[in-house]
Amino acid sequence: MINAPWWDYAQYPAFFVLGAIVSLINSIAGGGSTLSLPIMIFLGMPATVANGTNRIGLIIGNCSSAFNLMKHGYLNKKIFLQLLIPTIVGTGIGVCFLVHIGDKMFQAILAVVICLVVVMSNLRKDILGKPPATPPEKLTWKGAIGFACISIYGCIVQVGVGFVQIFALTRYTGLEPIRVNALKNALTNVFLIVSTTALGIAGKIDWPIAIVMAAGAWLGGYCGSFLQRKKGNKFIQHFVSACSIAMAIYLIIDLIVG
Repeated sequence: MINAPWWDYAQYPAFFVLGAIVSLINSIAGGGSTLSLPIMIFLGMPATVANGTNRIGLIIGNCSSAFNLMKHGYLNKKIFLQLLIPTIVGTGIGVCFLVHIGDKMFQAILAVVICLVVVMSNLRKDILGKPPATPPEKLTWKGAIGFACISIYGCIVQVGVGFVQIFALTRYTGLEPIRVNALKNALTNVFLIVSTTALGIAGKIDWPIAIVMAAGAWLGGYCGSFLQRKKGNKFIQHFVSACSIAMAIYLIIDLIVG
């Protein structure tokens, strides 16, 4: 970390604000970790420790947002339970391969995935077929495989998984954006809790910083869910698209410059 006397006093308020901003972004769209992880690494935290520390705030922020949306009736519990098993299966596989991926390869894959999601989400013609008018009554085999793979990715990499979840949940359920986000936040915590536990056991969490960021994340998650309820579905769609494009551009530039 920064070796300066003033930083001893400033670091905790700074990480509180960072946790709040990241959580607000994640609760509505995703990709907040592309802001927090580079900052934490720049400030001198080892990459693997930054990864573990960052996830504590993500869990708290997701809980805050998911609980608030569930309290107002936006969480489809039937679909959540339907997708819970493939998410758990994928999480079990993903935790076995946690952090075993090269940084450059990860960024290249992630940038392509985000660009594809943005393009397909905004196409007027549904090249993959239209989302269903109502959510499926039973888990389909495509849904089981798809959401298991998403949880594997989320468990290992985590960054950008929110964008993929939003796209997949929209295609699978046909639900409106605010209900999709409620599902996304609830399912995300399944693989986040498992992967973070593994990183904690490995000693990859700076607990004082993690707790401060978690406090900020609770505030950010609540504010994010509040904005979704007040601003409506169009706001969510525009926010997701803007965050997705910004994240993809950042990853591509970082690949070229790095």
